[in-house]
Amino acid sequence: MDEIKACQEHIEEALDDAIYGGFEMPILKAFSPVDKEVYKCAYCEKLPIYVVENEHSHTI
Repeated sequence: MDEIKACQEHIEEALDDAIYGGFEMPILKAFSPVDKEVYKCAYCEKLPIYVVENEHSHTI
């Protein structure tokens, strides 16, 4: 898992999962894709507003 997208309600859970899931240095960023309808929170069906990434992820 290189990133976790999360809504406002689930950002704390996403950070916990990143830390306990082995992310070396989780980074919290605002998430603002062009087409927001394609993406969903990893924990519910809401639109994500944050993304937690791994410091060494290819997504950065």
